[in-house]
Amino acid sequence: MTYKLGPFLGINHKRADFDLRVRTNSVQGDYLRDALNVDIDNGGNLRRRLAPSLVQVLSGAHSLHLLDGGSGLLVRDAVLYRVTLPAYSEVLVKTLSSDARMSYQAAGDSLYFSNGTDSGRVLGSTAYPWALPRPAAPGLSSVGGSLPAGLYQVVVSYYNSGTGEEGGVSPSAQVVVVADSGVRVSLPGATTGATHVRVYLSGTNGAVPQLAATVAPGGVADILTVPSGADAPTRREMPLPAGELLLSSGRLCSFSGNTLYLGHPHKFGYCDPLASFIPFPAPISVAVDAQTGIFVAADKTYWVPNDGQVVDVFPYGAVPGTAFSLPDKAVYGWFGAKGLVLASPSGEAQTLMDSVEVTPPVSGMTALITDGFDRAVSCGWCVNLDTKAVTRYEGWDFTSFSSGYGTRDDGIYALDSSDTVAWSADFGKVDLGDNQEKHLPNAYLGVQSSDIMLLNVQAPGKFGGDYTYPTRGYSAELNVQRIDVGKGLRANWFNLALSGETGSDFILADIEFVAATTKRRI
Repeated sequence: MTYKLGPFLGINHKRADFDLRVRTNSVQGDYLRDALNVDIDNGGNLRRRLAPSLVQVLSGAHSLHLLDGGSGLLVRDAVLYRVTLPAYSEVLVKTLSSDARMSYQAAGDSLYFSNGTDSGRVLGSTAYPWALPRPAAPGLSSVGGSLPAGLYQVVVSYYNSGTGEEGGVSPSAQVVVVADSGVRVSLPGATTGATHVRVYLSGTNGAVPQLAATVAPGGVADILTVPSGADAPTRREMPLPAGELLLSSGRLCSFSGNTLYLGHPHKFGYCDPLASFIPFPAPISVAVDAQTGIFVAADKTYWVPNDGQVVDVFPYGAVPGTAFSLPDKAVYGWFGAKGLVLASPSGEAQTLMDSVEVTPPVSGMTALITDGFDRAVSCGWCVNLDTKAVTRYEGWDFTSFSSGYGTRDDGIYALDSSDTVAWSADFGKVDLGDNQEKHLPNAYLGVQSSDIMLLNVQAPGKFGGDYTYPTRGYSAELNVQRIDVGKGLRANWFNLALSGETGSDFILADIEFVAATTKRRI
C-alpha cells in the first residue's frame, strides 16, 4: 500500500496531530503540525523561505522605502536619507526631531513622509513642507491713501512663486477706513517653502477680498487703492496633521491618536479644518484604503465607505504598522487579533489564519513577497494570500521591508540570496493508511534541493525510538530521493518531521511510503 504526504495545506493547530489529512471533493492534502521558515506555494509544495544577505552595514537603519530604479528613502539616527541600491549611496535629505518609524505615501510628483512628529515631502533629494501653514489674522492700521471710506476685510496667505503653491488664507481682520486713507497690513514672518505673502483686501462693507499685493514675508504692506486682482480662495485650508499616511480617492490622508484626517482631493498636504476629521472611540492602529472606502482599526475594525454609513467589520482592532496592499490586484489587509486579514473594495474582510492559535504583538510590520506566488509575512507568520496556507518564520527581525530589501539594526539586507536558513516541517502522527502495527518503510521524496534532507522519526513502544535518517543524495532538478529507514522500527503511528542538513534552498512536492503492514494491531 502506497501512502503519500502532499500537497501541503499549512499549519493547523485546531485538528489533532494524528488527524491532519484532508480528502474531500474540494480539498486534497495534508496539514502540518508545524512549518518553520518555509513557504507553501500555490501548488502545495514546500519551499524554504528567502534568505537575507547583508549588503550594507548601517547602524540603526529603518523605514526603508524604495521606488522604481532602486532609489528611495531611509531613516537612521533621526536623519532622513535619499539612498540607492544595490550599490549603496546616500544623500542627507532632512534632520529629524524624532527617530520614530516613518510612514510614506507617493502622491503627485513627490513622496510624502511623516513619523507623527516630522512631516514633509521629498522631490528628488530635497525636502519641502508638505503644505504651507495658514497664517494668523494680520494686524491692521490706517495710512494715507485713496480708499473710499468704509469697513474693509483683509486676509493673507503664504505663496511660493516657483511652484505656484498657495496655502490657506488667514482668518479675516477688519478695519474701518475714513475717506482718502489706506490700510497698512502687518505681514507674517518667513516660513519654509514660501517665497511671498499674498494680501487680499475686500471692497467696502464686506465684498469678497481680492488680491492686492504679493510681497516678501515680514514687515508691512500698504494697500492704498481698491484692488482688482483674483478673489481670495474661499476654502480655509490648513496643513494635514502629521501621522500615518494613506492615499484615498485622490486625497492624501493621515491618522494620529483617535482621529482620521481626510485631505483635500488632489491638493496633497492640505485639509479643511472644519470638515476633514473623523473621530473614533480609541486610538487608530491601522487605516487601509481599499478604493471605495477606508478600513479603520481602533477599538474595533470599521469600514468607512466613500459614500454611505460607517459599519462594523470586526469586534477587535489591529496590530499597528501591519497594513499592506496590492492595489493592482485589489488586495488589502493587516494583522488583527486573530491573525492576517484580507479585505476587498466592497467593504468585506476575512481572517486567513483560523487554523492556528495567534498571540498578536504590540506592533509589527508586513512584508509582501510576490515572486511567483503572493504571500504576506507579518508578526512571525507567513500566509499564502491565494491558498491561505500558514507557516511560521523565525529570525525575520526586520524593521522595514521594500522591494526585496529589508533593514535590521545592523544594516540593509537583500532577500534573494543563496544563504542558508534553518528550517523544518512537522507532519504530525502518520498511520500510513490504517491503525495496524507496521514497519516504517523507506521514504521517497519528490524534491529539488542542493542539500541533504533529514527525516526525523519518533515512534512509541519497545520497537520505536527517536531516529534521524538522511536522503541518499540531492539534485538541483526535481527528482526522487530515497531515505533508508531502520528496519526494526514498528508502531501504529509514526511522528514524522523533515529538515535540511545545512538549510539550503529546496522545493518539496511530496513524500511517499510503501507501507509494510503486519497483521497485528498491538
